[in-house]
Amino acid sequence: MDPVEEKMIIIDILKKRRLSYSIEILDVQGDRYTVRNNFGSTIVYIKKNNDYFLESEF
Repeated sequence: MDPVEEKMIIIDILKKRRLSYSIEILDVQGDRYTVRNNFGSTIVYIKKNNDYFLESEF
């Protein structure tokens, strides 16, 4: 994934989830995004219908 595409995904997740902290993408598998926040926690988001859901929300 190129840096521009990665940045666009990060901005989209931050906006749609209304996150007040920064994240970085660790892994992408289809519509499944593994990210790390600035606190060091690893979180998995799943994109469905143009929204991002926590893996635990399913």
